[in-house]
Amino acid sequence: MKAQISSEFMVVFSALVLIFVVVFTLYSGGSLNLFQAEGSVAAMRNANAVAAALNYAYLAGDGASYSFTPARVASDENITISDYAVSSERPHAYAAAPLLDGSINASSIGRGPVLITNNGGELDISG
Repeated sequence: MKAQISSEFMVVFSALVLIFVVVFTLYSGGSLNLFQAEGSVAAMRNANAVAAALNYAYLAGDGASYSFTPARVASDENITISDYAVSSERPHAYAAAPLLDGSINASSIGRGPVLITNNGGELDISG
């Protein structure tokens, strides 16, 4: 009788430990996914904001200028400009936004205020 109670206890205890491990794993994985999703949304927001500022200056025409300050850029985030795209890279996230024109004289955007000027269809970024 004692051996039967001991084996039943071990089965129930093992089942409870298994349930705990499954719940803990799901909870930890959900937190990591939420962190990654938050970083992806922030990267997309910043890439779209920079692309919108550059597109605005391009569409305004020759001689137009636009003062822009990237908001909430993380210290470990890199915003780069390549042909027809702005990309935002964070440690666990990446996002890109399209540009209307690839004639831009800079390859990255800093964290401070920048002045975007349209000089004959080429966008100059200073600041």
